[in-house]
Amino acid sequence: MERKSFTNSFVEVDLGDLRNNIRVLKNFLSEGVKQMAVVKADAYGHGAVKVARAIEEQVDWFAVNDVDEGLELREAGINNPVLVFGVPTDNTAPAYPDHNLTATISSNQHFDLLRQGTKYHLNFDTGMGRLGLYRDEITKTQNNISTYNNLTCTGIYSHFATADDPGSAKAEKQLKLFTSIRNRFDSSLLTHMGNTGGTAFYPASHFDMVRNGIGIYGYPPGSTPVEGLKPAIRWQSELVQIKQIREGETVSYGARWRSPEDGYIGVVPVGYEEGVPRVLSGQLEIAVEDSLYPVVGTVTMNYIMIFLGSSHQFEVGQPVEVLGGSALTADHWASRCNTIPYEIVSGISRRVPRRYV
Repeated sequence: MERKSFTNSFVEVDLGDLRNNIRVLKNFLSEGVKQMAVVKADAYGHGAVKVARAIEEQVDWFAVNDVDEGLELREAGINNPVLVFGVPTDNTAPAYPDHNLTATISSNQHFDLLRQGTKYHLNFDTGMGRLGLYRDEITKTQNNISTYNNLTCTGIYSHFATADDPGSAKAEKQLKLFTSIRNRFDSSLLTHMGNTGGTAFYPASHFDMVRNGIGIYGYPPGSTPVEGLKPAIRWQSELVQIKQIREGETVSYGARWRSPEDGYIGVVPVGYEEGVPRVLSGQLEIAVEDSLYPVVGTVTMNYIMIFLGSSHQFEVGQPVEVLGGSALTADHWASRCNTIPYEIVSGISRRVPRRYV
């Protein structure tokens, strides 16, 4: 029996917005180009199983970071092909054929790790500087494909470093290099390179399939907007206490904020444990009845405080929007703490329940 949650904070995910975003991204693609939905990091904080079930008929593949994430999808009855980006190990190798997960070979050492019957994609590093084979390993890789004929190579891919920039010379250089590598391998291999930025800004990177991540959740990959995307997440909570404060009195750790006048402080039960970055102290507003109120004082582990002004207009239990809706979006949060919306949405703790509409 599932234990009841007594939390007074929850994240609402609009599945209709997710489906809309997939349609928006599909409009960039030529007929026949497949979509791989990236649902690693619990679908960027949106809930991998619920998201996958909602979009499984719209997309062709799913991508995850590790085997555990792939098993979560399989145990939930998701049957689409699943690519695991992460590095295979002796420990995880049996899971690929046992659960029909597609492995990634990003080093020639991986051939010897994988078990008979495993399907895999080759990952070439064309400038990301993370995982991947290099161009000068092509011959060795081709020899291993032949030698390890108990494994099946079904795809080849690379990863952009700067595709969020529509005019990136590095992205064009990577694409040119990957194309030259791709031409050295069997033409039947499923080929993919474009992420959300590649989908929207680099049509030559579409190949057979694109891998969309942040765009599915409603955000552009960088500062250039992608028209039609809708953020699918809203974080809601409530006022758990309302306190009078006098002019000059301070709020929170460090006593860094002083009230400019007599008024009221509202306490909201979310903090950096739940996913409100502490660096946003003094830079955040949240919405109460569609009006924004400033978060004052230092963000604490489990609470933030907002200044409600000089009139007592709300009661304990008043709903508030922490993120999305009438409040600031993950884009706004990201810009204020010098990060990206990926980190904001995936950083919302799993302790905050997800509700789906």
